[in-house]
Amino acid sequence: MYKLALVMLVVKQLFLMTMHQNSIPSSKRFIGRWFYLALVALLLSAQPNIITSAQAQSTQRIIAIVNNEVITQFDLGTRIKFIIFSSRLPKTKETAQRISRQVLSGLINDYLKLQAAKKMGVKTTQDEINRAIKIVEKNNRLQPGGMRKLLAQENVDWRTFELQIEAELAWRGAVIRQVRSNSKIGDDAVDEAIATIEGNKGKPEYFVAEIFIPFDPTKSLEESHQTALRLRAQLQSGANFSALARSFSKSASAAKGGNLGWIRSDQVDQNLSKIIINMTKGNITNPVRGADGFYILRLLNKRIASGVSAGNVKVSLQQVFLPLRQNASQGEISAQEKLATQISKSSNSCSALEKKGVELGSKQSGRLDVQDTSRLPANIKNVVQNIPLSKASSPIRTAAGYLVLMVCKRSGGDITEQVRSRIRGMLLEKRAALVSRRMLRDIRRSAVLDIRG
Repeated sequence: MYKLALVMLVVKQLFLMTMHQNSIPSSKRFIGRWFYLALVALLLSAQPNIITSAQAQSTQRIIAIVNNEVITQFDLGTRIKFIIFSSRLPKTKETAQRISRQVLSGLINDYLKLQAAKKMGVKTTQDEINRAIKIVEKNNRLQPGGMRKLLAQENVDWRTFELQIEAELAWRGAVIRQVRSNSKIGDDAVDEAIATIEGNKGKPEYFVAEIFIPFDPTKSLEESHQTALRLRAQLQSGANFSALARSFSKSASAAKGGNLGWIRSDQVDQNLSKIIINMTKGNITNPVRGADGFYILRLLNKRIASGVSAGNVKVSLQQVFLPLRQNASQGEISAQEKLATQISKSSNSCSALEKKGVELGSKQSGRLDVQDTSRLPANIKNVVQNIPLSKASSPIRTAAGYLVLMVCKRSGGDITEQVRSRIRGMLLEKRAALVSRRMLRDIRRSAVLDIRG
């Protein structure tokens, strides 16, 4: 500041000298003017240092204090740069200004999560962070170390990426600890979940991702809606859905890029359910108002629920096969179908069905042992998995003729401990999602926040 003031003083003197040049001898005017100009040039050559110092002061300017921890302009700037890069947003000053408030809110949340985890004694090691980074690299088809190289190319500070990963891991650990300390997921809960899954067998399921913007009591409803609309506009411009979800969504699913996994329409808010049912794969909705905020949904896939995955079902089958010629007439087809129906109705044991096959002299009739019914064609698999023992099936039409099946033995198909463990983990994740939102709300309410910019 002193140098800058001195420059201004020299310039002022030069100006005054010029104004009074008629009262000064010409030789002295010439020498004096060049002396002042040389001094100005010398001092101005130091201005880059002055500007650099001013910029340094700006980047270290405190913009928020979170329970006595400081967030600087540099911290916010590097996070904004990372989010613009990872979300594929336009690299403009306008974009940075538009998202700065939301990014600051997310950065504050990360500090709160790390503080809460530390208070609970949850520690995140560098090895855990490195493993999580490797998963990110694998999901983005990068070689080990590729993320660091990519961020370096984009001039994005590595630590801001590590901080986000560390906050997610620490918070997950804190939430899981809280869930496990308050409630146990016993066998009864697992049995109930299995019954529910089996009860919904055959119903549609949807693989959905979300970006959730909750209603904020400190803001108007329209402000929350406008935030959601801006995110939707960024998606339309080519922004990455999972990256936006990770950075801006306020749901527990944000840590997974907004991924909710497979859900049924009756598991979500009624307004969302109506929309999900009619979505096609890859569709992204406009902001939808739910009971607690605005949702942007993306449909990743659809399927029909198959129930609980059990162990391999093994069966011993007796079969009678009635062949058809490749160019069989309708009369031949009808005759073989009628014969197959008679065999089905008259056979009440595996030995009786075996006898029919011998009488017909069909080479493809006889006993067949199947080690895993899931590998059978769908139409045959459904029959052998569900038909009672020693009951002949209705005639099954195949490309080469008619088939009558009977299950003589059936074993396996039990729900393994591995499956039960997976369901227990699923229930834990659901409880964790509810606890996470409540915990974050509570720690934010009790936090001492001083937001300065």
